[in-house]
Amino acid sequence: MGIWNLYFILKLVLLWAGIIGFHVLPNFIFAVLLAIRLRPRWARILRQVIAIPVGAGLLYYDSNLPPFARFIEQLPALLQFRFSYIIELLGRFVSARDWLLLAILVLAYWIVNRWVRVTTFVLLALLIVPGVLSVGTLVSVAPVVAAQGDTPAVAASGAASGGAQASAGSDGVVGDGEVPPGANPNAALNSFYARELTRSVSLPTQAGAGPDFDIIFLHICSLAQDDLDVDNLDNQPLLSRFDFVFKNFNSAASYSGPAAIRVLRAGCGQPTHKALYDPAGPQCYVMSDLKSLGFTPTLAMNHDGHFDNFMQEVKDNFNVQGITPYDNTRTRVSMRAFDETPIHSDGDVLQGWWKQRTAMPDKRVALYYNTISLHDGNRLEGSKLTSVQSYPIRAKTMFDDFSQFIDTIAKSGRKAVVVFVPEHGAALRGSKLQISGMREIPLPEITHVPVAVKLVGFGDSATAAGGTHTPVTISTPTSYLALMTLVSKLVATNPFAGTPDLAQYANDLPQTAFVSANEQTTVMKYDSKMLIRGADGVWLDLKSLE
Repeated sequence: MGIWNLYFILKLVLLWAGIIGFHVLPNFIFAVLLAIRLRPRWARILRQVIAIPVGAGLLYYDSNLPPFARFIEQLPALLQFRFSYIIELLGRFVSARDWLLLAILVLAYWIVNRWVRVTTFVLLALLIVPGVLSVGTLVSVAPVVAAQGDTPAVAASGAASGGAQASAGSDGVVGDGEVPPGANPNAALNSFYARELTRSVSLPTQAGAGPDFDIIFLHICSLAQDDLDVDNLDNQPLLSRFDFVFKNFNSAASYSGPAAIRVLRAGCGQPTHKALYDPAGPQCYVMSDLKSLGFTPTLAMNHDGHFDNFMQEVKDNFNVQGITPYDNTRTRVSMRAFDETPIHSDGDVLQGWWKQRTAMPDKRVALYYNTISLHDGNRLEGSKLTSVQSYPIRAKTMFDDFSQFIDTIAKSGRKAVVVFVPEHGAALRGSKLQISGMREIPLPEITHVPVAVKLVGFGDSATAAGGTHTPVTISTPTSYLALMTLVSKLVATNPFAGTPDLAQYANDLPQTAFVSANEQTTVMKYDSKMLIRGADGVWLDLKSLE
């Protein structure tokens, strides 16, 4: 096989290191075809011409990268990445230590190949090594789940169109967030989405009596509970200031666009990924619902929202005409995104928006604020740190900016409900399934996000920075429907009208079973397992893949 021996040796080393998977049968057949002796020179040349793209494709197939069709689809976006970020990503696939090991291996191969017929050993290794490592099978890298079912998940075109109020008795949750059992995983998923179509939040006909207050949604890109754990960020002062804390919240998505649509349609149950791009019932749209209750919808971001047409998606899902985003161009640029576009200081944007808000005559305002300060690939101005190295710095700065923003509101004498809700995680930890920063598979470590609510101006509940108190903790499995139900209760019974027991607002919040989905991948908690289904429609036990 000549130089192709080295190709297979390197793949086996990468397999041993846990960097790639391995499909035994395709690799063995490819190796045998390369080992066959061909006498005509033209035939040998033709085989090499064909083998190069086949070898590259087989390596991609063995890797833990998304399906190749997905790669082609995302290629225009990938071409926008700055060169230093591409190098950083390559380093996450294969570390400097692994590159050194590979270099030593190449040198050893050239020495040994002079005296030993390597091809025979390589062919044997292709059959033996995966079995020894217990990571390969003839056609796949993991066992499939029995009783797959042959019906894909229901299309669920749009979110709920009925007016049934979510209630704990009809949540359809088993144990700690499991989807109720069905004839098979597909049937269970179908039932989950069908049930979600019937759920929505019943808003009050008018806001409750009491002081006027604003509602501010802080939608944060790339912050999961797992990211807080990885970088020991759980002790940030901001996180101790909230009045309500969701401990088991599933964002259901691992990309910004779908996450924004889900939070802006939080008035209804959880739709399929495909249904996010269909019109929803009017009662699903949070901002238009709040507008009907006297809150003026406003929009601000610390970026321009150009990537993946994000700004337009957000505007569309306000379901309110004439929304003009806050002009952030005069605020300080604190970092650059992966495509070198500017990212503005959260503190400057929020303080600027607040100054504009206090000049408005409106009694009640609802803000949707989106920040990408924690997005993978961001580069701090004047810094040479990688995005992973700078993550804790960026996170602490963002937390401090939010905390100062809360202080500014409190000092103004106005009241506000501040909703802290991340879109998805940054995937800092990474795994065998996908490298650090990759979110193609919406794993629990990515979609389990720290959601919390702060009542600014409520009594003396740690309004001042550094203050501490005991928040109301919601530990049941929840998602956006529970968050919107809590907001609805706060609007219906004004918490600033007195000093009510805050625990009453968290009673009977709707639960939601754990289902997260992207365009081609679904992760579901079912039958005491975390299952994953890819584009091929096959359900796998996530534990068997790790």
